[in-house]
Amino acid sequence: MAAQRPSAPDLRITPVETAELLSRGQAVVVDVRSPEDYAAGHIPGAISTPLNRLRSLMPRLPRDKTIVFY
Repeated sequence: MAAQRPSAPDLRITPVETAELLSRGQAVVVDVRSPEDYAAGHIPGAISTPLNRLRSLMPRLPRDKTIVFY
């Protein structure tokens, strides 16, 4: 049997909580939608990384901020 890797808890926050964290510089937003959807509109400052490329972005994300994926 393969060992299971620990996973991060599935935490959900509201848009208002996200905006508050962003305004205080305490969050990074990662938009995992397609580049076309990102181009059509996104949260200002969001990092565009399609879901299939997320693994390569993870090491570069800050560890001292809340990471919000959408």
